[in-house]
Amino acid sequence: MLRNYFKVAWRNIMAHRAYATINILGLSLGLAVVILIALYIRHETRYDKWLPDKEQVYRVYRHWNDGSNTVWTPSLLAQTLVTEFPEVEAATGLGPYGEALVDFAGKKLYVEQVAHVDTTFFDVLQVPFWRGDPATALNGPNDLVISRTLAQQLFGDEDPIGKVIRYDNEDGFVIRGVFDLTDRLTHLHYDLYTRFTWYAPSFTGNNRATYIKTNPQADIAALEKKITSRLQQMIKQEYADMQYTPTADDLARWQLQRVDEVHLRASDYGWLEGSGGNVRHIATMAVIALMVLLVAIVNYINLATSKAIQRRREVGIRKVSGAYRSQLITQFVSEAVLQAMLALILALTLAQLLLPVFAQITARDLSLFAHGNAVLIFPVIALTILTGVIAGYYPAITVSSYSPVKALKTRAQPRRRFVTLRTFLVSAQLVVSIALLVVMATVFRQVRYMEQHDLQFSPDQVLVIPCNASQSHRTVERLRPSFEQIPGVQTVSTASRLPGMQFPDWGMVFEGRTDRGNPHVLFADHTLMETLDLELVAGRFLSSNIAGDTIDHYVVNEQYAQQFGLEDPVGAKVKFTSDTTYGEIVGVVRDFHYRGLSREIQPLVIGGRHTNRWYAAMKLSTSDLPRTIGEIRNLWASVEPEHPMRYSFLDEDFNAQYAEQERFGRTLLYTSLMTIFIALLGMIGLTAFTVQRRTKEIGIRKVLGASVAGIVRMLSREFVVLVLAAFVVAAPLAWYLSTLWLQDFAFRSGIPWWVLAGAGLSVLFIVVLTVSIQSLSAAIAHPVDALRNE
Repeated sequence: MLRNYFKVAWRNIMAHRAYATINILGLSLGLAVVILIALYIRHETRYDKWLPDKEQVYRVYRHWNDGSNTVWTPSLLAQTLVTEFPEVEAATGLGPYGEALVDFAGKKLYVEQVAHVDTTFFDVLQVPFWRGDPATALNGPNDLVISRTLAQQLFGDEDPIGKVIRYDNEDGFVIRGVFDLTDRLTHLHYDLYTRFTWYAPSFTGNNRATYIKTNPQADIAALEKKITSRLQQMIKQEYADMQYTPTADDLARWQLQRVDEVHLRASDYGWLEGSGGNVRHIATMAVIALMVLLVAIVNYINLATSKAIQRRREVGIRKVSGAYRSQLITQFVSEAVLQAMLALILALTLAQLLLPVFAQITARDLSLFAHGNAVLIFPVIALTILTGVIAGYYPAITVSSYSPVKALKTRAQPRRRFVTLRTFLVSAQLVVSIALLVVMATVFRQVRYMEQHDLQFSPDQVLVIPCNASQSHRTVERLRPSFEQIPGVQTVSTASRLPGMQFPDWGMVFEGRTDRGNPHVLFADHTLMETLDLELVAGRFLSSNIAGDTIDHYVVNEQYAQQFGLEDPVGAKVKFTSDTTYGEIVGVVRDFHYRGLSREIQPLVIGGRHTNRWYAAMKLSTSDLPRTIGEIRNLWASVEPEHPMRYSFLDEDFNAQYAEQERFGRTLLYTSLMTIFIALLGMIGLTAFTVQRRTKEIGIRKVLGASVAGIVRMLSREFVVLVLAAFVVAAPLAWYLSTLWLQDFAFRSGIPWWVLAGAGLSVLFIVVLTVSIQSLSAAIAHPVDALRNE
């Protein structure tokens, strides 16, 4: 019997190919989008799930009164937690080091991701080892642990254990372990680990992340309170030794974050994880998937109900022939399920074809048939069958209730509830389409706003060269005249940080005052203002001719003066909390967006100390960049003979922080276009049914003198009203969603009225064009043909 149902269903599909094609294509596109987004969400939620005892491993962070979080912690925190809290079984520190040059037998290779850790690192974070013993791999001061990928790059098929390499221009480093994370997702994106060589003897300085492993019975909430109480006590004592009384804003709550949540919430906890995940983007993608699926299912059900009302005579004949109502319902449902399953097959094919593009847009390594992704297929199959059952059951229950006489005598007309259902479903489609367009436009406007906004400094044509040795910046300064003689080089500067990077904050106190500040700190030379085109608003900038400018003289930004209540900052006596004598503020620069527009401008101190200056910045003015960069490279060999020069441009580095938002915007763009296309398919099908149902009416109207334009307007009016009604609902919804998304940015582009109006008019134009093309064919047909067919 079941075989017969599907046999008849297949014949009906073949008999109504246009209807079936529209229905199957629309649903398959929606399912394909859902499958792709499901792959993305699964990818993002699998980070660090493979870690043994992940339920017991936590990262320590500080939660401040202003709602912000900081993952940087004191050097001695790991040791203190193990010593003073029995709930903590083990603890370790991790400090990102950046790039390092390794050299084995003359083969040099830059390792981009290097970290310094404690000897207990692999006790807490038990990554799988390919070679070596994790328990002893970092016992020696010059021991190194590297990734399997790096091992193969350096040593090929040789066993790397015991190999001696040159690391950052120092000899005698030994490979003691090789870990393998090739097929595992993790926020630990480092290729090389080595030992910490320095520990700050203070709990007010923070320079690394801390991870702990608790015992299984630990009460995490209670442990957080105990840690906060003890550390605040220790920090208060340190401040007392500095003759400073801390306020509530100086004392954070110490909290714990499970290790398998680190990637998902990377955007909420600072920059330590690099290009980590964003739980709000993931939630938004899930909502988008539901909206696209809603449009596709609505489209499918709408077309199914519209087609069902034209099968009343078929139902009447089947009833006269002895068919039961249950059999008719089963027939309708089996047809809908068969079409839905065909749509699923097509959806899987489309998803596989679109996957490379989607993976490139999201910057994720995704695979439809990767290990573990098969679990996604079963929910998708269940959803597909459910869609088919719903789409077939409702019209089947209604149409099968007609009496045979009534079904055979009367002309097929939709009941009021069919019209109401169709109106609601079409309106829902249009609401989703308009809302997605508005959100998409908002995302793109915000990204463009951030990229084109006046930053109050100039990142254009600024060449950035990383320095690999602690004294390289002094060599750059010594060779500054030689660099500036290169055609196209205007200025040369050295700095500890540059705009777009993470700036450390240092504790600072004011002479004669009891309050304290934590401004961001930048150390640079006297040419930085000219290199970045900073604007001086008071006093002077640093000078190479004044000895104090390289020791304890500072330039601050306007926000520094405003936040710390300095009416006349120039001449104010200040010092870092670790200093013994006070220095002096000598100048004020205009506020500039050194951290991008997603964050508020914070107080900034620029000092001239020769501390951690890891970057050289050169302002260029040339149309022959290859030649200029080539001459810079030749001279750079005198700065760091062992290190090949690497470079980038500051504007590109600065805009890279918006890459995730830009990818998100492109994802929304394609999703919105897909949604509109699916809705468009539905409009084509519904308009065709409407025209077919009103063929006789159109013929009579033409006989009575109606114009082609009048008939097109008549058939389009219903859909125009639906678009207007949908806009009324979609506008506030889209505004709310866009506003919610913009809250992540300190400086926002806003949502002007024309974005809402433009989205509504775009959908209106598409709908009217679609309906008009369909209506025009009926309007220009000869009325005799229409009446004869009736």
